[in-house]
Amino acid sequence: MKRQIDVIRDEKASRVYLEEFSEARKANQYAKREYKYLIPIELIDDIRNEMKPYVHLDKFSDLRKEKQYTVRSIYYDTTKLCCYREKAEGLRIKKKFRIRGYNSEKENSIVFLEIKRKYENFVAKNRAPLRWAQMKTLFSDQRFGTKEIPFEQNSEEEKNARRFLCNYYHKKLLPTVLVSYEREAFYSKFDSTFRITFDKSIRSLLYPSLEFLYVDEAKYVMPRHFILEVKFYRGFPYWVRSLITRYEMLRLSLSKYTICIDSHRTLGKSCRRVSDIIPFYGSQNNRGGMRHA
Repeated sequence: MKRQIDVIRDEKASRVYLEEFSEARKANQYAKREYKYLIPIELIDDIRNEMKPYVHLDKFSDLRKEKQYTVRSIYYDTTKLCCYREKAEGLRIKKKFRIRGYNSEKENSIVFLEIKRKYENFVAKNRAPLRWAQMKTLFSDQRFGTKEIPFEQNSEEEKNARRFLCNYYHKKLLPTVLVSYEREAFYSKFDSTFRITFDKSIRSLLYPSLEFLYVDEAKYVMPRHFILEVKFYRGFPYWVRSLITRYEMLRLSLSKYTICIDSHRTLGKSCRRVSDIIPFYGSQNNRGGMRHA
C-alpha cells in the first residue's frame, strides 16, 4: 500500500513539475541537461590541459587572478528535509531552494534567490538577483504580506522572487547548510551553450544564518576529489567523449547539498554515510574508478 501511495504521489508531483518545467523553458530559464562526474584531484591538471584546444575560460573565471571564483549557497529545506529526501530516495523530480552569492562580501554584491528544478537529467532555474543589502532587508521581516520586492511589476525577476518567497513561507523553509567551493568554468570555443565546470575545495557549515553566506570557516568535504559538470542543450562533442573514455569517468547522480549534509552525520537516521553514496570516496588508494588509458 505504501508503495502504491508513493507512486500516486510521484505521478501527481510529476504533472505539477512538468507544468512548472515547461513554464521555465518558455521563459528561457536555463533548461538544459546536466551530467556530473567525480574525479580524483590529482587528475585536474591533465584534464584541464587536454581541454585547452577546445575551450576558453568564462568571463567570471578569466577576470580573477586565480582563474576561478568562489560559489556560496545557503540551501533551505523543510524540518523533515523534504528536498534532501527527494534526492536520497532517487525521485525523478527534485527541487532545491537556495540563496547564492559569489566571492567576497560587499554591500553591492549581487546575490540570487534560486529554485533549481530537475527532471531526470534536465534542469531549469528560477532566479531573482538582488543586492546583498536588499537580501538582508528582505529576510529581516518575517511577515510575508509586508514584503516589498524590488523588481518591476510582472517582470520575470519579480515572479521568480515571489515564487521563492511563497515556497519559503508556505513550506516553512529553514537554512539547512552552507555549501561553498571554488569553480573553474569553461565554454566550448565551438558552441557557446556548452559549458564545463570544475568544482573543488567543497566545504560546508550546518544550520547557517543568512549572515553566514560569506563565512569561510567550514568543514571540507571530499578533499581528494573534484566534481566535473557538463551542461549542454545538444549532444557531446567528440573531444568530450574521448576525454570521458580516456579517463574512464563514471557519471554519477551527485548533489553537493546532500553530500555536504551526509558528511556531517549529525542528523542521525536522516542522513547517510558519504561512503555509501560514493563507495570510493573514503579510500586512500582508490583513484575513484578512473585511470589513465
